[in-house]
Amino acid sequence: MARSRIRAIERRQRRLAELEEETRECYERILQQYSLSEQERIDLEQDWKHNLTFIAEYEDATPEDYRNLFIYTYDSEPLDRYIDLEMSEAAWRAHFDLANALGLAMITIDEAGNINGEMIEY
Repeated sequence: MARSRIRAIERRQRRLAELEEETRECYERILQQYSLSEQERIDLEQDWKHNLTFIAEYEDATPEDYRNLFIYTYDSEPLDRYIDLEMSEAAWRAHFDLANALGLAMITIDEAGNINGEMIEY
């Protein structure tokens, strides 16, 4: 029992390393695209790694497993509604771009600054 659990953990760690390697270029491109504070860069990296964990956990999911997910819908919501002292507009855009690139969202922000689309919340 313990051996199979250890093997499962090792497989998961290998898969996370593979996902990180597969998506690093995309993540770094988003980092370069936006002018982020040091804290926002750290937050984006944490979000990236958290998203990779989510992807790894759901790769072999059954339809039953997906019932626990929540899909958040943005319907022409002004981006500036979400901007606060902790997260700049650039940080929000970077997080949305990252979620889009990882396949966890289909978000667009129009010229007026309105957010449209859907994103998996977990």
